[in-house]
Amino acid sequence: MFRVLFLAPILTLCSCSHSTLLPSWQQDSGLDYHGTPFRIAQQSATPHLVARACYAAPELLEHLIAIQGDNAERVQGLVTMGDGTLALGLQDAKTGKWLETHQCGGQVLVAGTAGQSYRLMVRNLTPQPLDLAISIDGKDLMTGATASWSRSTLRIAGKQTLTLPALDSEAAPLLFRSILSAQALYATSPQGATGLIQVAAWLARDAPSLSGQRLRPGQVAPLGLLPIDRPEQYR
Repeated sequence: MFRVLFLAPILTLCSCSHSTLLPSWQQDSGLDYHGTPFRIAQQSATPHLVARACYAAPELLEHLIAIQGDNAERVQGLVTMGDGTLALGLQDAKTGKWLETHQCGGQVLVAGTAGQSYRLMVRNLTPQPLDLAISIDGKDLMTGATASWSRSTLRIAGKQTLTLPALDSEAAPLLFRSILSAQALYATSPQGATGLIQVAAWLARDAPSLSGQRLRPGQVAPLGLLPIDRPEQYR
């Protein structure tokens, strides 16, 4: 009985230490993600992160923030999303200025008027390459078809920034559409809704493997299980 009571808090602590997906961990076959070895999870069709950005005209944006029931933080530039895998930001395509952006309720809320052209900026904050799929107003950005969570041809190298459409591209600009409701806040499917931009990310299938964990001197590994802090190579 004593042994069980003693181990319980330690096991709880260790289970929490890897409950949030860190993409660079997935190559280590000695670790699990929700009960699945990371090497297998890397081949999954399920995105490891879906970063969300809702846009609306400035007068409606205030309403979207209010009904979130959360404190909104005004931000400038790229916004770190989820577990820190990606950062998102939107710029006016004509001026290059960052659009009015608020972070609220785990997503980004952006002020944009109907017909305004914009660029989507996506930065990979990890050292690993990522595969992406981007849904805008319910359509796949690359194909124009109804969006689904399947990897597209979009790929972003570690620590790099992707600009869509590219500055030297002849592709049609991205345009904000007219938004009349708060539906985009509650849409959770790949198709989303008009006014919702979703960026799904997977660790690239060909990402380089990582060796086992190395502990820094300041780390503690209770009973030789998992370190409390992140190992050196995952920082």
